[in-house]
Formats: sequence, structure tokens, C-alpha cells
Amino acid sequence: MTMRNINIGFLMSLLLLGECITKGEGAVPSVPSVPSVPTLPLRRIPLSFLRGGSSTTVTTTTAARTKKKKRQRQPGVNPIHVVAINNVKQGLGKVGNKIQHDASTMGKNATREWGKLTSNTRIFIANIPKLRIPLPHLGKKRKNPKSCCKKLDDVCHTFSSVLRKSNNEVDTAQLLKACRAHLAFMKTGGSSLRLVAKDLESNVQKAERAFKKFHKEGKYLSSLLECEKNRGMHDGDELHEKSGAMGLLWIRRSLAFQLDLYASFLSRTGGVHPRDAAYGAYEEHLSPYHGWALRKVFPASLAQMPERRVFIAKFGGIAVEELDEEYDRAVVKRLKALVDTWDPLIRCWEEKFEVLGLEDRRRV
Repeated sequence: MTMRNINIGFLMSLLLLGECITKGEGAVPSVPSVPSVPTLPLRRIPLSFLRGGSSTTVTTTTAARTKKKKRQRQPGVNPIHVVAINNVKQGLGKVGNKIQHDASTMGKNATREWGKLTSNTRIFIANIPKLRIPLPHLGKKRKNPKSCCKKLDDVCHTFSSVLRKSNNEVDTAQLLKACRAHLAFMKTGGSSLRLVAKDLESNVQKAERAFKKFHKEGKYLSSLLECEKNRGMHDGDELHEKSGAMGLLWIRRSLAFQLDLYASFLSRTGGVHPRDAAYGAYEEHLSPYHGWALRKVFPASLAQMPERRVFIAKFGGIAVEELDEEYDRAVVKRLKALVDTWDPLIRCWEEKFEVLGLEDRRRV
């Protein structure tokens, strides 16, 4: 029964009436007057209390229920939401592990397949000559023969203005410039000309130092030689090792050697092998002035001379496979121009040394 307000007097009357009925008394005793008690608001009285239950138990149970209701009413994280979030986290963790596993598996498979591909490619390339499969034309643009010999053109151009025909003098500054251009051209000839180029470069450096020292007096080759001679740098025809005259002497001999070698390239058919042409040029122009050691070293380096077509292709700046008759004619035309330019220059050069008595014929 639910009662919001309870009267104490009424309750005591009920208790006395119950006691009389229990004892069998028929009359209902008079109820003493009870002073009026103010009505108090009461909480819900649990049945267990009316049946003799413990007040402590009732209080504890009621407090627990009240606390539970307050927790439910408080704003905050809903337990259902917490469970949902935990489920989402677990799901994302499983998805991440799955993605990581799949990525690792794909990486291993890709590495394995790449290894197979490279291995098969190497085997295929190694067997190309055996299979005799014609390779497709890659469509590489063919070079113009007229513009393929830039370094050779530079050499021809710079040497063409070295000898002044008006006074039969050799321009020193132009000569050194042409020698530098020729060094760059020689390096395209491969390892067979490496030793010759190295020797030429060391002598060019000697001539450049002398020209820098006597710039005003050494405008022409003859005046530079006279300047050094008048200063007592030499002992007769025995030139000072580090003088400009010594450098210019060996530059002339090196160019004379190369003149004979390049002249052998002018004939496309029926000519001698470059190695044999180099041996002949060495014996005439360099060997008489080389000591025992150099006579062993130089011929050994010349023995590496390749075939003529290899030289022509290198001088033209193209691969040997690209060399055809048109390219050959273009390179030979420039070589012939260079040989024709060197021939009078070297003769004039030699004459200047002879007149001044500076032709040093000692072996080195």
C-alpha cells in the first residue's frame, strides 16, 4: 500500500484493535485520546520493514537504488557507447593487421617476381648472338657528316693561321692555341695515342711558360728563340731542359710524327695498318732522339693501334657501326687539310731552329 501521509493516532488504534481480536475479547477498548501530531511526509515503506525486516538492509538497498538512478541520470559516457567504441577499436586493429600482412606478402611476391624477370632478361641477352634475332632499328637520329668533326675542325682552323705567309713567321700565341686544340682532339684517338698526347702536353706547358715570361719579345717563334738564346739560357745547341726552345723542339717532332701517321689514313683501301704506319713514323722522327728506355716504352704503346676505321670513327665522333662511306670522306677531307697545313709549318719551324743553331740532337 502506498501512503504519502500517515496518522500516528490512527495507527495506534489499529494496533490495539488487533490485540483485542487476538485475545478474544469482544469489546473494543476505548482508545485513549492521543494528542494531535503534525502530519509528516514519509518515504515509501518497503514491505520487508512491515514484515519485520532490518531497517539497515532497507536503507542500504534504497541508497544503492538511488545511487544507481543518479548515475544513470548524470551526463557522461554511456556504457553502450563505450562498448561500441571498444568494438570499433578492435575492428580497426584487425583491419590494420590484415593490411600490414597483405602488404608484406605483396612485397615478398614482387621481389620474387622481379628476381625472376632480371634473371630471365640476363639469360635472354646472353643468348642473343646464339638466337640470331635481328634487333629492331631504334630510330636514332643520324649525325650530319658535315658537323660530326667539330674538334678536328677546330684543329684545322687554328693551325691554318699559325704560319704568316707574308713574312714566313710562326705566330707564337696562335701556335700554342692550336696545340691546345690539338691535345683535345688527340684524346679522342683512344689509348694508343695517350702517351704521345702526354708527352706533347708537357712540352706545350714549357713553351707557354716561356711565352708568358717573354710575351712582348716572343711574338714570333724566331724572336722567342732569340730572346732565350741572347739571355744565355742554352749551352750552344744544348738546350736548357725547362726552356721554351726545348718544349717547341719536341712539339715540332711530335707533330711531324703525327703528320706521317695521319697521312696513312687518307687512303681508304690498300693503305698500311695504322700500327705499321706509327712504327715507321716513330723510327724517322722520334727514335733517333730517344734513349734506351723510351725506345722500349713508345713502340709498346704504339702496338695498341686499332684499325683505320676505328680511328676514322673516333676522329669523327661516331660509333664504328655508324661509319659509312660518307662519314669516311668527311673525316679524310679534314685530315688531308690538316696534313697540308702542317707540312709547310713544320719545315719553316725546323728552318728557324737550324738558323739559330738550336737543333738539339741529344738522346733523352
